[in-house]
Amino acid sequence: DMAESKRVQRLLRVFIALDEHPIIGLSNKDLSVGLGMTPTQISRDLDDLIASGLVVKLDNGNYAYGIKTLQIAERFRKQQERLNARLQELENRIY
Repeated sequence: DMAESKRVQRLLRVFIALDEHPIIGLSNKDLSVGLGMTPTQISRDLDDLIASGLVVKLDNGNYAYGIKTLQIAERFRKQQERLNARLQELENRIY
């Protein structure tokens, strides 16, 4: 339904915004100001993202990507590396 779709879009905006400071993370306030959302909406979305393992709350009180997100990124990087190596191999055979 429409409300659910809007909620998912909002959640994804919060998730993607964390890319700005992947190491030190962002505070609820940073996110709410940056995204033009209420701190309550941000809290709700962060709770969902934390429950899914995609986001963690850091010791400094900020929020950042969790291990699961980093594992996804690392798998992507490794596949990309393998693909590039195979392309290089093919290129070497052709020329």
